[in-house]
Amino acid sequence: MENTILAYAFNSENKLVHIDSVKNGLECGCICPGCKEKLVAKNDGKVREHHFAHVSGNDCGTGYQTIRHIWGKEILFENRTMPIAINGKKGFIKAEAIGMEVKLTDLNIVPDVFAKVVQPCNYLGIQLPVEIPLIAEILVTHKVDDEKAEIIRKAGVPAVEIDLSKSMATTKEELIKDISNQDNWNIINDKVGARFMAGVQSYVNGLINAYRSSCGYSGYTTYSRPRRTHHKNYRKHR
Repeated sequence: MENTILAYAFNSENKLVHIDSVKNGLECGCICPGCKEKLVAKNDGKVREHHFAHVSGNDCGTGYQTIRHIWGKEILFENRTMPIAINGKKGFIKAEAIGMEVKLTDLNIVPDVFAKVVQPCNYLGIQLPVEIPLIAEILVTHKVDDEKAEIIRKAGVPAVEIDLSKSMATTKEELIKDISNQDNWNIINDKVGARFMAGVQSYVNGLINAYRSSCGYSGYTTYSRPRRTHHKNYRKHR
């Protein structure tokens, strides 16, 4: 349990708001992100730091855990940046497309953040772009379970779990440092599935077909040899 003063809460629209952006007291209409209990906004004082307090007087201590989980997803989504690990090498990469809690119907899982990126692939000495899916999971209280991890590995989707369980960040800016620290990254899968690499051949075929079209090439034409015929009076005039 944390003793950190709670400065954020969910408002009536289920949006995360700061203590100084709401009305004082119960008029704030906010609940704890962790336990969902009603909160009292204490933001009119000049001595104590402004904060939310539980109506019951008992602080659940889980509010910031939920907040960090939300912030972790938002940081990746808003910056369109994903952690990536392939063959043991880790880093960040810009996403072509990205979404939070998108259900992957073919795998029947809902990752915290899912994205598609374009990576160069060496094909016969030529660098070609390949679209690869990526998964990022944010660990605050619950690790990715073995079943989900196995599904991800079998699908050949590179995936990283960012461990924020020891983070004490109370702002997004502070949390960015914890997300960027690769010592907090657990690799779920760093192998790209063969089915995604098959897209390289499709890409090459597309380039070949485009080149042929530009040259007016429509494929090989098969010519049949004319059948030889004899004049009906051939033997007679021989």
